[in-house]
Amino acid sequence: MNEAKLSQGVEFLAEQGLNLLAVLSCETLPDNVSQTLLAGDIPLHDYRSMVLIGHGGRRLWQALTDFGMQTADPVDHFSLVMTRRFVDEFLDSSPALMLYPAGYTIPLQQLGALAGWHHPSPLGLGINETYGVWFAYRAAFLTTLPLPAIQNPKTTSPCDTCRDKPCIGACPAQAVQGVGQFKVSACVDFRLQEQSICQDRCLSRLACPVAPEHRYEPAQLHYHYTHSLASIRRYYRQ
Repeated sequence: MNEAKLSQGVEFLAEQGLNLLAVLSCETLPDNVSQTLLAGDIPLHDYRSMVLIGHGGRRLWQALTDFGMQTADPVDHFSLVMTRRFVDEFLDSSPALMLYPAGYTIPLQQLGALAGWHHPSPLGLGINETYGVWFAYRAAFLTTLPLPAIQNPKTTSPCDTCRDKPCIGACPAQAVQGVGQFKVSACVDFRLQEQSICQDRCLSRLACPVAPEHRYEPAQLHYHYTHSLASIRRYYRQ
């Protein structure tokens, strides 16, 4: 693999706001992760590398706005289009299996932890050293190429040095209690209330003091939270 070309591809993705990338060797994935993937009918042993792509901060929304909201799920569409361009143009169209967002169920949080992307937070979300809680997974695929490993070095959690924990006091549903104590049902019940203040935002997330310069723009916040609420409503109707 031409590492210079790979670096160019990483730069290309970053220009699109997809500024988080990790490469994990399929052979060295922990057994519990491998078994989860294999149980999901993913032919893990046919591939050499797992590539995770994510975004942190505001650049993705700017790039997506320029690209255009072209489908019913524009964020996933944009992410997949750019990921496929990355494979075709910078990985020489090597055989690849798109996993996310492409119908497969994969343990994103576990893979992200292996990549060094995040630590647990009281919000039930990971928290990134650079972007705080303002990052997300956007794509994952397997490739037959033996790519060089790309992982963030181990760091301490920003939550460890946060004394006031404003995220806890800001939650009107009292769903945010501490690391590993997030009450999903309390959050969902409160968001589903008529005229809930949490329908299109998360007050606890907004209260997090880590990396406020990367906080999503209002339009991006509105998009993500109204879409997540719609998904919750569909789930409960079923």
